[in-house]
Amino acid sequence: MRSNESSTRLGQFLEGHPDVEVAELQSVMDRIQSAIRYVVPRSHQPYVGNALLNLAVSRMVSETGAQATATMLIRLVDSVVEHGEPPPAEAAIDLTAKHS
Repeated sequence: MRSNESSTRLGQFLEGHPDVEVAELQSVMDRIQSAIRYVVPRSHQPYVGNALLNLAVSRMVSETGAQATATMLIRLVDSVVEHGEPPPAEAAIDLTAKHS
């Protein structure tokens, strides 16, 4: 699956399941991060979040391509800077929308 196909599928999933969306996906990530903390040495625990981010970005690049991933990450950065905080779990930011 490449580029727009992956983004379109996720967008269709989120549109078709408005109550599932980001909060539930973030809950899964929180559980993964908590579980990892039990198997990762204490000295390495500060790096767990970064490692999960690296995995997510690597997956994005492989599924959507480097350019689309970079564009989505720039949009996320812009949103965080604009609002001064990460996006709320209950409100997804459309990082795949075309802006002119």
